[in-house]
Amino acid sequence: MSAPELARAEQLARRRQQLVLRSGHLRGHVVHQLQAVQPALAWADRLQDAWIWLRANPLAVAGGVLAVAVWRPRRLAGLALRLWSGWRLLQRARSVGGTASRLL
Repeated sequence: MSAPELARAEQLARRRQQLVLRSGHLRGHVVHQLQAVQPALAWADRLQDAWIWLRANPLAVAGGVLAVAVWRPRRLAGLALRLWSGWRLLQRARSVGGTASRLL
C-alpha cells in the first residue's frame, strides 16, 4: 500500500470508529425515550393478544353475549344500539373521507 492509500485507510478506520460510537450513543438514547411509551406498547400488546384470542374462540364470545342477553337484556339492547350507531358513524366518516379525497 502506498502512503496516500494508507492514510486514507486510517482515516476511514477513524471515521468508522466514530460512527460506531455515535450509533451506540443514539441506540441508548432511543432505548431511554422508548421507556416512556413502554406502558402504552404493553397495553397495545395485550389488546392484540385479546383480539387474537377472541378470533380464535368465537363460541366463547357467543356464550358471553348469550349470557348477557339472558341476565341483562336491556343492557345488551343498549350496547347493541351503541355499537350500531358507532358502525353507522364510521361508515359515514369513511364516505365523507372518500368524497373529500376525490375532490382534492
